[in-house]
Amino acid sequence: MPENINSIWYRRPQPLKPPVKKTFDKGEQAHTLSEWSAAIEGFLAHIPTKLWINHPRNNASAASKIEQLSRAKRLGITIPKTLVTQSFEETIDFWKECKESLIVKPISHGYIERENSQEDTLIFTNEVSLNQLNKNRELLSLCPTLFQEKVEKIYDIRINVIDDEVIAVAIYASKEYKLQTIDIRKNNMQNARYEIVTLPSLLRNKILELCRSYELRFAAIDMAFTKDYKWVFFEVNPNGQWAWLDLEGVTDIASLLLKSMQLNFS
Repeated sequence: MPENINSIWYRRPQPLKPPVKKTFDKGEQAHTLSEWSAAIEGFLAHIPTKLWINHPRNNASAASKIEQLSRAKRLGITIPKTLVTQSFEETIDFWKECKESLIVKPISHGYIERENSQEDTLIFTNEVSLNQLNKNRELLSLCPTLFQEKVEKIYDIRINVIDDEVIAVAIYASKEYKLQTIDIRKNNMQNARYEIVTLPSLLRNKILELCRSYELRFAAIDMAFTKDYKWVFFEVNPNGQWAWLDLEGVTDIASLLLKSMQLNFS
């Protein structure tokens, strides 16, 4: 019964695979899947939104990287100069505006699933040169691309928000004090160094306001602290990873999540 549900941790569910008879044709299989989906969704719809971390509707509302940037800026959070375009001419003008220092990143997700036993491709954030822009001019016209000014970082920050709790972790690309990489996820962060940091109270409040505007109880937020001492926002991930920080002994997010679930149920 729905009233017996204490809480729901909702994160990247797999597609349903309902039982079907071998004699079912494609239409019957599709109908069976539709019935299963409607039954499960009908059951889950009875569970109050406050018991979800996060409710699927709220995850969906926070899914657009482009809209996140606009919303963060409206709330007074610093963001990088950003351009989404298919125009080579606009890109070159933007490259000049950003002092010839530009990065490119995916708008949706950075994963390409390959066929015929080829290795899948991970797309990281990368700096892009004028030569590369010229070389890929034709490709640029085929698909919208997200460009941003390159941010000179002292360290990256992963901020985990759980209801009113804000846990900010500085991530250095290496244990030595070397130049911070553009995308710290490369090489699986094998040599990364972590430190808990305290956010300025004004920024902390704006981060909470951003999450509440999407009605998110949990969020993983990526930012950076720059060489000119600014806190720069990149994106919100309602389903962001956090367990590796617990395994590294930096945080205890699992306990905070468990506590939050129990409090909301009571």
